[in-house]
Amino acid sequence: MAACQVIQKHGDADVALSKYRIVYGRKPECAQVWNNIGMCFFSKKKFVAAVSCLKRANYLAPFELYILYNLALVHLYLQQNASAAIFLQSAIRLNRKHAPSYA
Repeated sequence: MAACQVIQKHGDADVALSKYRIVYGRKPECAQVWNNIGMCFFSKKKFVAAVSCLKRANYLAPFELYILYNLALVHLYLQQNASAAIFLQSAIRLNRKHAPSYA
């Protein structure tokens, strides 16, 4: 999974998605995998798929800070401010010192 994250950070979402597909086969209920797949779709501007993957990740790990934060980012980008505020508020409740949640 670390190799997938490196590929994703270098901006090659298609290759990262193909690698995540392999990881998904081994760990279908891993929230971090769904979070990363969602952010790959977000970078490809496939917003419905991104929200769907991130909400699945949130279902699997409802108290994971970065999943909530990523959901808020996607909703802000889509100008769904009320939904973004709810997810940001949840993220802040989990960790008040997470500075990006306040930006």
